[in-house]
Amino acid sequence: MKKINFNKAWCFKYGSELDAFVNYGFGKYSEATGAAARYYDYSDWEKIDLPHDYAVNLPKCTLANTMAGGRPVSHFARFFKEEHTNLAHVDNIGWYRKTFDVDKSLEGKRIFIEFEGVFRDSTVWVNGVYIDRHTSGYTGFTYGISDHLVYGEENSIAVRVDSDQPEGWWYEGAGIYRNVFLIIGEPIYFKHQNTFIKSSVNGDIRAEATLVNDTDAEVCECVRWEILDAAGNTVAETKAEHTVPAYTEQRITANLHIDSPTLWELECPYLYTMKISADDETSERFGVREIRFDKDLGFFLNGKSVKMYGACVHQDFGGVGVALSDNLNRYKIAKLKEMGFNSYRASHNPPSPALLDACDELGFLVMDEVRMFGTSPEALRQMESLVLRDRNHPSVVLWSIGNEEFSVQDSEWSYKLAEKVCRILKSLDDSRPTTYGGSNGDNFTGINRAVDVRGVNYIYNGKGGDWIDQYHANHPEQAMIGTEESSYVLSRGAAKTDFGAGVLDCRGDVTMPWGSTPKGWLKYYEARPFFAGGYIWTGFDYRGEPNPYVYTNFSSSFGTIDLAGIPKPPFYYYKSWCTNEPVLKLSPHWNFKRTDVAPIVIYTNCDEVTLTLNGREIGKYKVEPLDDIRVDIPFESGELCAVGVKDGATYKDVLKTAGKVTSLACECVLPCEREGDIAIVEITAQDKNGTPCPLANDTVEVSLTDGEIVGMCNGDPADTLPEQPTYHEEHLELRTFEKSDGVLYPVPTKAQNSRNTRVDWLKIAECREGYRDDFRHVAYFNDGKDEPTNEVYTTTVSISKEYEYIEFERFAVSAEVYLGGKLIGSNLKSPRNQSVRFTRPYRFYTKLAPGEYKLEVRATLNKGITEPFSGYVRLGRRVADPVLVNLHYGKARVFIKSKHPESLKAKIVK
Repeated sequence: MKKINFNKAWCFKYGSELDAFVNYGFGKYSEATGAAARYYDYSDWEKIDLPHDYAVNLPKCTLANTMAGGRPVSHFARFFKEEHTNLAHVDNIGWYRKTFDVDKSLEGKRIFIEFEGVFRDSTVWVNGVYIDRHTSGYTGFTYGISDHLVYGEENSIAVRVDSDQPEGWWYEGAGIYRNVFLIIGEPIYFKHQNTFIKSSVNGDIRAEATLVNDTDAEVCECVRWEILDAAGNTVAETKAEHTVPAYTEQRITANLHIDSPTLWELECPYLYTMKISADDETSERFGVREIRFDKDLGFFLNGKSVKMYGACVHQDFGGVGVALSDNLNRYKIAKLKEMGFNSYRASHNPPSPALLDACDELGFLVMDEVRMFGTSPEALRQMESLVLRDRNHPSVVLWSIGNEEFSVQDSEWSYKLAEKVCRILKSLDDSRPTTYGGSNGDNFTGINRAVDVRGVNYIYNGKGGDWIDQYHANHPEQAMIGTEESSYVLSRGAAKTDFGAGVLDCRGDVTMPWGSTPKGWLKYYEARPFFAGGYIWTGFDYRGEPNPYVYTNFSSSFGTIDLAGIPKPPFYYYKSWCTNEPVLKLSPHWNFKRTDVAPIVIYTNCDEVTLTLNGREIGKYKVEPLDDIRVDIPFESGELCAVGVKDGATYKDVLKTAGKVTSLACECVLPCEREGDIAIVEITAQDKNGTPCPLANDTVEVSLTDGEIVGMCNGDPADTLPEQPTYHEEHLELRTFEKSDGVLYPVPTKAQNSRNTRVDWLKIAECREGYRDDFRHVAYFNDGKDEPTNEVYTTTVSISKEYEYIEFERFAVSAEVYLGGKLIGSNLKSPRNQSVRFTRPYRFYTKLAPGEYKLEVRATLNKGITEPFSGYVRLGRRVADPVLVNLHYGKARVFIKSKHPESLKAKIVK
């Protein structure tokens, strides 16, 4: 099957911006109305590419539920605002549309559209045909659309999204936030996401697939199975014939063998490709590896003990909300790996396919997690979707069936639910164990009893941590892993905690009541070999859950890396002890007041460190395993220097006192390499000597001469500036036209589009043979369609600046618009049942440079229509507002689409 990226050239509109009567319907085939219709003028909608999050740039509001990021994207905000009406302005509805041509040569193919993720409650129409509805915001879905396409012509797709009802308790975004693909196959094809590959380290490979015969005749297909190595060479193959009756599908299997396979390892994540061919073709990447969770010794990969040190991560990121490009997903995994971690917990929902691909390629383990726990039809659909989609990823080593189900997790009831979930899951994939994020201490009655690996959410969630050893002794048959740990909160560059100022010590010493410091939990886990590992809460900051500042902030402070992707100091603590790379890092800065005693931390895995201030030795320090060095030093301006020795080699790190900000340095920390990528440019404040200014909080204006600015982020959880560029519209109103007969036509205010009655007159119908009545009275509908007349409306306009479009607020008739004698658009296309009562603004894009233009409207007037167009007629253009970002602890980042990030310019706003 051929997979085509379908992300480009969509249009978007908030539902709140559409007229109230614009809706949709489920009536006759291909006769949806309003924004769901086959033909619909959406020229005034915002032009976008996917992925797209329509919540992230809504105004931030502390009354709009900061626990979910403080955006008015759910009516939950009414509770906080005490607006006891449903008329509050809430932007929970978003509409997407796209037109596309389908070549005549594709007729007879089987065509599907795949959405990797839409948040949430999406409804899809193709050519005005209602296709289906998908409520989950985290599972992907695929619809067959072959029957509903018009080949050799223009086709349309419309998607309505409603984010009003949350699934989680964090920022979840809104819209089509993951990739969309068209999938094109033959009438006999391999079913999407139904291939399963099981490997053994001895090279034995078992593969399964589903062959679908969507024809009216039985077929006998010769299926070829082929394994390709990373270089594309065939290393194993087999083939067999399979008979599939008409309009059925059949599960087929094959056994293959790779001689001396290269194993998938964390240091060398080798990937093979399974290629399956018949009339059609499909392929899947996989890795050859063996996993085992031992009750006493933890986790083993290919027979080697591996401590799983990882992070729980929500899927949003700086500047883009939840709409991450593939390379941003990869960037997040690369940063965690740089920190020394080797595992990712998808909390608390299925991750994007691009993130799992990155884990496969970079050598990163994954705990894959369902969003909805239970055995309801929807919960089981979500679980099945997750497992079928992800079971070929070698990075996935654990299935998590849920997290902190407080209402039931301790009860026998929950055991029955979990046992059934695990049993059904194992029928789909018996090669990985199950776990559950249990925040219920030593309880074994409920869900914890049903899973293979006991998941522990916080060692302090029960008897101060003393219960862990006893639980392990009481249940020696069950392996254990820390599914969630730490929950420290910290600001990126703060030397001391000031709760009143909203500042948190950057060392991670401030924790939530259930939490632990970085070295507190790490030492605990290192001392217990039976723990397979643990996941910190969280790897990155995320929008929502702004503990402890739930009334003032919009983002969390849990992350060891902030929302912009900038590391906080404990990043280097983990890097010191979870990697073999020499690390020496001074923190947080050397810009204090004269009378301050500066709290300095040295993160290092050196054997010994010597600290000097302006050339004077402060002290020499031995480095204890899993520890850091903390020194309180009376401040004096100058240079603080640390020199470390490890295995005979010398390493150095320096902090300098910075002066006033005089310049901004821009550095591209992530380039664009492929279409759809997003680059990251980091802005750093500097003094006249080029020394970074660690406390700078200036406002910076950025501009880009080659590309598009996508978003901005500084890592400040309380920042109120927009996270994406904003725009405003400039208009020139056209108030008077001249009719064909020379009579002036002042554009009237928005007028009613049609008469209130449809009945025109009654006629007597002649009797027909076989009918008993002699005659009958017939009410004939007019709808203003009789006695049409043509009229031309003309105006001349002189402009001194550029405009982008001409817009009419309302047409009541069919019309064509000409500029300088050239047709620029019409409102003629409409479904059979699309009445003129469903009109709204029509926008005709055309570049208008300064000069004089003749504008004509050629209208077909129907009986009873006196106002062919009304409301406003205007020339307009979209004007970008200044793009501003505040520096936070001297830094900010800008997310751009550009092959030339050096074209980004930044200046301080005075």
